[in-house]
Amino acid sequence: MKKLIKNAYLLDMVGSVANIRKSDILIKDNRIEKIEPEIEEDVSEKINAKNMLVMPGLINTHTHLAMSIFRGYKDDRQLIDWLENAIFPVEDKLEPDDIYWNSYLSCLEMIKSGTTTCNDMYFGMNKAIEAIEATGLRAIVAWCMTDDAIGDKAEKTREYAKKYNIPESRIKIFTSPHAPYTCNPDTIKLCVDLAKELNTGLHIHLSETIDEEKMIYERYDKRGTEYLYDLGVFEVPVVLAHGIYISNSDIKILKNIKGGISHNPISNCKLSSGICDVVKLRKNGINVGLGTDGIGSTSTLDMFEEMKTAAYLQKVNTKEPTSISAYDILKMATIEGAKVLGMEDEIGTLEVRKKSRYDIYQN
Repeated sequence: MKKLIKNAYLLDMVGSVANIRKSDILIKDNRIEKIEPEIEEDVSEKINAKNMLVMPGLINTHTHLAMSIFRGYKDDRQLIDWLENAIFPVEDKLEPDDIYWNSYLSCLEMIKSGTTTCNDMYFGMNKAIEAIEATGLRAIVAWCMTDDAIGDKAEKTREYAKKYNIPESRIKIFTSPHAPYTCNPDTIKLCVDLAKELNTGLHIHLSETIDEEKMIYERYDKRGTEYLYDLGVFEVPVVLAHGIYISNSDIKILKNIKGGISHNPISNCKLSSGICDVVKLRKNGINVGLGTDGIGSTSTLDMFEEMKTAAYLQKVNTKEPTSISAYDILKMATIEGAKVLGMEDEIGTLEVRKKSRYDIYQN
C-alpha cells in the first residue's frame, strides 16, 4: 500500500540546523520510500499538505500512561510525600479495566498534540499494550518492579518480549526497576539480568530529588548513579528518567552509556524537584530526550508544552538566553529522544527507509 503526501513544507530534523523545504513524501507500508519534489505515482491515498509543515512525530521518553485519572490529584506536595501518601494508596485500588481506559485516554491526548512514540513504565503492562495497540501509537512498555511487587512480572516480561520484540512490531518490551530508593540490589540485578537475557533495555527513575540522593547515600554510601553502575545497570541500554542531581563524577560514568536521560521539565517544576542541567549533559555527549512523566505530576501530555518549559528552564538555570536553541529543543523531542530509546535508525527524522506513523491521525 502506497500513500503520497504532496506540496508539504518539510522539516526533516536531519543535520545541525533547521532546514525547511518544499517536498513530497511517498510512503510504502508505513516506511518512507521517497522524499523529493513533484513525485508522481499511483497510490492508494493522496494527501494535499499545501501550506502545512510535515515533521517527525514527537517522542515522549518517559510516561506512566494509566495515571490519566490522577490529573490534579493531591497537588502541592513534594515527590516522596505525593507518592507514599497520595498516589501509591489509590494505585492499589486500580482494576485492569482502569489501566486500559486510563492508558487509552493518555494515548489519545498524546496523539492530539503530535506524539507518535512513548516509553511507558507502569503496572498492568498487558492492559497498557491493549490501549496502545488500539490507538496506533508506537511504544516501549515495561512492567514496573519494586521490592515488594515483583511476583510474576519477570515471567510476564519474558512472555511479552517474546511476542513483541520483533523487527516490525510497533511495541517493544523493556525491564523496569522503579527507582534506586524503592529497589534493593537484588531487584535491580534481576532486572539487569532479564534485560540481558531478552537483549533489551531498562527504564528506571534516577536522581529526581535531592532527598532521593541523600537516601541512597545513607543506605549504600554512594550516589544513585554509582549504585546503578556497581549493579551493572549501564551494561544494557538504559533510559534514566529525570537525572536532576547529576554530579561531575556521575557524568564521567554516564558519558559511556547506551541510551540516555529523559528530561521531564513540567513534572520537575510541579513537584518542586529541581532543574536538570540539560545544557551541561548535552555538552558532555549524553543523550537527552524529553518526557512528560505521568499526568498526575505533569497535568499535560502535550510535548510542545514540555519543549517550551524545557527551553525556559535552561535559560533560567544558565542565566544565558542563548544557552539552548529552539532547534536543539525540537531535536530533544525527536531524534535525540529516539537515541535515548535506541530507535534512531527507525524514527526521529524524516529520511528514506525510516518508519512513518502519520496514518494514526487519519483514524
